[in-house]
Amino acid sequence: MKKNLPERYAYPACFTPYHDDGDYWIVRFPDLEGCMTNAETLEETIEQAHNILEDYMALLERDGRAIPKPTPYEDVKTKKDEIAQLVVVPMSHARRRWDESTVKKTLTLPRWLDEMGQHAGFNFSQILQEGLKERLNI
Repeated sequence: MKKNLPERYAYPACFTPYHDDGDYWIVRFPDLEGCMTNAETLEETIEQAHNILEDYMALLERDGRAIPKPTPYEDVKTKKDEIAQLVVVPMSHARRRWDESTVKKTLTLPRWLDEMGQHAGFNFSQILQEGLKERLNI
């Protein structure tokens, strides 16, 4: 990822209640095309807004795409029944989550297990990653 990136981003979000097929909320970020999500309650939608904004900005950074300038909160135009709120996200966690750089690890296996794994054509690195993700529930 690039250096000199901001520690956090702050973007206005618009929260809209819907009552068609049950009650739920949708959140959209007017400055970020396609950045939207929804949940059943306003509280859950606010939490989801933080998550989606973190991921959206981390992907823009990772891909080297332009970071849109946020509209000042006082200039946000809302639709009927919408609530505007500023969503602020620290980026350190999201950047680590989306960081695809690798680290080399030394590990110890019984010789027989190493030989059997090599004979079977296993990718030990991939198996270790899959096992760690499973154990970490991610």
